[in-house]
Amino acid sequence: MIWGGLPARIVEAAEDGRISVMVSEEIVEEIGRILSYPRLREIYEGAGVSREELTGAVLQIGRLVEVKRRISMIREDPADDKFLECASDGGADFVVSGDEHLLRIQRYQRIRTLSVRQFLELIGESEESSSRYFRDERR
Repeated sequence: MIWGGLPARIVEAAEDGRISVMVSEEIVEEIGRILSYPRLREIYEGAGVSREELTGAVLQIGRLVEVKRRISMIREDPADDKFLECASDGGADFVVSGDEHLLRIQRYQRIRTLSVRQFLELIGESEESSSRYFRDERR
């Protein structure tokens, strides 16, 4: 991946199989739309990476979830509901985001919404911790 920082640590954990990442068709479409922003396009094209390669990388580390149930939870930005829908239908425990609308709800049913930093601390990937988190896939 071409970006670093805390989000890159989540990508690394997913690539290593320590966590599961879930995406829906709507989320992949939004990623494609965001990657078309001129400022972002400059960054990844400058690194010799195409938008299709980045989208493909998301699909490679993520499990595509078919969303069957619509949720209406985030009144300020209903488009953010797609993340809760994916998490709910995918059986996720967490939504990890920097979006203030998602973070404000803190919990939807059994799904907790966490910032990247909070999630990394929870799974033992913070700068202070060297332990590993292995998700029990039997649940």
